[in-house]
Amino acid sequence: MAALPRTKPAQSNKYAVKRQGAKAVKKMEKVSDTYLLSPEDATMFRALSARGNYLAQDRPDINFATKELCREFSRPNRNSYQRLKRLGRYLIGKPRLVYKYDWGKGAPGADTLEIFVDTDLAGCKETRRSTSGGLCFLNGSNIKSWAKTQTTLALSSGEAELHGICAGIAQGLGLQSVARDLGFQYDICIHTDATAAIGMCRRRGMGKLRHLDVTDLWCQEKVRTGAVSLVKVAGSHHPADIMTKYVPREILEKMMKTSKLAAREGRAACAPAAAGA
Repeated sequence: MAALPRTKPAQSNKYAVKRQGAKAVKKMEKVSDTYLLSPEDATMFRALSARGNYLAQDRPDINFATKELCREFSRPNRNSYQRLKRLGRYLIGKPRLVYKYDWGKGAPGADTLEIFVDTDLAGCKETRRSTSGGLCFLNGSNIKSWAKTQTTLALSSGEAELHGICAGIAQGLGLQSVARDLGFQYDICIHTDATAAIGMCRRRGMGKLRHLDVTDLWCQEKVRTGAVSLVKVAGSHHPADIMTKYVPREILEKMMKTSKLAAREGRAACAPAAAGA
């Protein structure tokens, strides 16, 4: 009797699931050819979106919106154009954003970089990629903001939040290094609403998260040595929430007020002099 052909055994290890890499995920972003913009309209879309991305460098309120527009540079469609129009209408209504800084008042926390980080798990409906964002405060005033799409697919909210915390720590270490060169010494405190991610950072090793790379766990050493502290913050009072998703107007204005940001009309009084007019 002939021997039966051998078959590959079923995968029984529940921890053997691997994340999709950046190249594999990039292929998922290619949408269908339906409703694509004409070459002329696509060129205009890229030019206006790039200008919005330039403004977003010091406009936290449009950081996430411009980031999403720039993701569609390769194949913009009608929906992309509608999102660009909404951004334009918003900027017409709020053409200028003012930062308020209370320097020299000696408020509590003036020697600490307070960094708020947040992550929206699988926020992209096409690729299911997550978005990490954050705001950095010094003496209660905003000095830096960012919103970035994660390069890999997160398999859980805890994993996605862990990436966000690592990104926040990296931003804090960079600002701390710049301040040290200028003669200032600041501590780093990370605020997040993710209890699971805080537990991952405070433990040693991967635990049950066998699929995580060691590059995601360097933050454990920073927390263990005291270089970085972690604080739990309520989601309803989390200013970094506006950096990871589209939010209602009421929440946006509330978080902008918390960040000491205010919308103003017209141009600044010093703008003509600075431009040489």
